[in-house]
Amino acid sequence: MNVKKDSLIQLANEILELKYPSFKFNVSEYDITAWGNSKTTVVKYKRIIRFIPLDKKNNNLCYDFEVDLINKSIYPFDTWGIDMFYIPTSEEQAKIDFVIKAFGLPHKGFSNSIEEDADVYRINLDNEYSYGRYVIDKITGKECDGAIQGSYEPMPEDNSRHRFADPLVEIRD
Repeated sequence: MNVKKDSLIQLANEILELKYPSFKFNVSEYDITAWGNSKTTVVKYKRIIRFIPLDKKNNNLCYDFEVDLINKSIYPFDTWGIDMFYIPTSEEQAKIDFVIKAFGLPHKGFSNSIEEDADVYRINLDNEYSYGRYVIDKITGKECDGAIQGSYEPMPEDNSRHRFADPLVEIRD
């Protein structure tokens, strides 16, 4: 694939606008990557900070989506619609902003999530090597309940990749 990543993202944004004109999102809130192989090219939008509001804990919210540039499909919107896709209300955004400021999110190289409880925010940081669990007070923003941090066992070497003749490869330029 000789097309630059920025051009692929622009094309994906145009497909989104055409298929779902009412769907508005802030591009700065996503880690956007492009992937391709000989059959397809996909642009993936991964939410940098996931927020789980207190009143939506039992909902199966969706935070990420991807656009297949070849068949112009958008997952999960084309399958499940956009009703379960999480877009914060202004009140929820204020809570997210509070945690970002109080805790210094996002932490680069980690999946960052915030879960709202009655009196605290639970912050989870994860990547393939390590994790951190933190709790901050909803009013003061001060850390409480002690932090839990650790690392995962190294993953065994994956020799299964050679079984797939045409894996998706990230397009970085």
